[in-house]
Amino acid sequence: MSWAAFIHVPLGPVLLGVLSHVTVFIRGEWHMRVPVLITTYSCLITALLWIEYSISGSSKASITIVGRITGLYATGLLGSIIIYRRYLHRLRDFPGPSLAATSKLWHVWKSADGKNHLLLERLFNRYGPIIRTGPEELTIINAAIPHIIDGSKSQFRRATFYDAFLPMVAISATRNVDDHDTRRRIWNRGFSSKALAGYESLMLRYTELLASQIQNLLSEESMGTNSREVIINVTDWFAWYAFDVMGEFAFSKSFNMLRDGKWHSKIRLLVDGMNAGGTFGKVPWLVQLGKIIRPRVSLVKDWDSMLQWCRDCMDERLQWLINAYIGDGSQQAELAWLQGDAVTMIIAGSGTVSIVLTFAFYQLARDHSQQQMLYDEIKDVNIYDGLKLQECAQLTAFINETLRLYPPVPTAGNKVTPPQGVTINNTYIPGGVTIVAPKYLIHRLESSYESADQFIPERWTTLPDMVKDNRGYVPFSQGKYGCIGKQFAMTEMRLVISLLLKKFKIEFQANDNKGEALFEDLKDNFTFCTRRFTSEISVKESCLMLGGWFRRVHTFSSNIRRSYAM
Repeated sequence: MSWAAFIHVPLGPVLLGVLSHVTVFIRGEWHMRVPVLITTYSCLITALLWIEYSISGSSKASITIVGRITGLYATGLLGSIIIYRRYLHRLRDFPGPSLAATSKLWHVWKSADGKNHLLLERLFNRYGPIIRTGPEELTIINAAIPHIIDGSKSQFRRATFYDAFLPMVAISATRNVDDHDTRRRIWNRGFSSKALAGYESLMLRYTELLASQIQNLLSEESMGTNSREVIINVTDWFAWYAFDVMGEFAFSKSFNMLRDGKWHSKIRLLVDGMNAGGTFGKVPWLVQLGKIIRPRVSLVKDWDSMLQWCRDCMDERLQWLINAYIGDGSQQAELAWLQGDAVTMIIAGSGTVSIVLTFAFYQLARDHSQQQMLYDEIKDVNIYDGLKLQECAQLTAFINETLRLYPPVPTAGNKVTPPQGVTINNTYIPGGVTIVAPKYLIHRLESSYESADQFIPERWTTLPDMVKDNRGYVPFSQGKYGCIGKQFAMTEMRLVISLLLKKFKIEFQANDNKGEALFEDLKDNFTFCTRRFTSEISVKESCLMLGGWFRRVHTFSSNIRRSYAM
């Protein structure tokens, strides 16, 4: 049978589709080859159209025939993929939703509301601690899994999600182990204890500016009145603080959001891009498809614009280096790494700190006994001495408990099993499988923590028996992929909490319903985030009410009083 006759028989294109899957697409990673695949299939379809037209001389007939052939081929290809993943795949015996085994598009659809952490919780309650959440993906909720995938001897590597950042190269995004280890050694020096001491003056300056701006809002609204009312978005202020600190750290250039009391346009684009990336990053080929059609996707164009602005900022900072090594390929490659590292540092160091501060102040407003306990501990401490703040055990425990219940990266950070596979709790998992270890659920395991869903900082100090198994407590991850800026972030949080507590007392606004809307609108978009919302701040006598939490929340409000009223 001739080739032309074969493809015109209905079974022919179907068999070609099946053959394409079992001989080509069933092997390796294909998400980065989306441009090549689109080009290849476009050329093939165009060639078929030309051949059919040269035979029939009819455009309509050519389009009809080629459309039928393409449809039959797609039926064979997709049918083979579905049958294989559902009934023949090596992960077929692991429990989970049947549609999840077929395609990660199911996960995008089910988590489009930003509630991925709650979706995984429901799956955990239904299917148990090991769930098949993708064709080649398992979600594991077990206290031992963080050490297995991120421990010092782990052979796991980063999953395909991290390719979403390409062609940008950065220590927190590269999947190449050698590149990562080389960059890590360089950055470790920049985050040493000695280097951190040098950054404290930077953090202090912006922490004082944050407190000063809050006080200015209070003073402005109280002029000529006895009853004080003001509008403030506390979550925005925490975000502006964190981004300004990281802007100065990465670019020696503040975004001036604290000073101006408003969002920088490029940082808005960054936050919006990360929110979208948290959803669509679950299907890496969708991200690559978006990059191909970027002229028609405003979000992708905005993301590119933000990245270029960050690169320009880094180029401005290192212009002397660029001029000195212009044309030197190795030095240009180094500059590309510096640009990428700076961008991802802004992302990693800002949204995470601000959301933890959001939840910390929610807990302070919710439990006045914790607020009083912290105030008593820090009231006589020189908070401008970082070492003294580190010695405040209750403050550190309060932050640790906040990180336990609300890890800033609740479900992301996927890794891939080594080629030889791995055995977890007597269950063998083959090599090349993506493992999801959601901190949000692991940190709330009743097998690890007594009263796991309750906020009890004393479990880290005077009630150690409430921690049954702390192996799963890794809010900053661990091992070579652990957060390099952990101590930097902890210093920021200690400073902000202690300085604001020394100046103000925090309470819920009267009509705020104890911040319930904070959780109703909380989104898991790689990092936890919340809807930007402005709520009322009421000031009576020396009382200041703060409201509106982070970038996606409805009505969390709090009352801040001068500490001398305590």
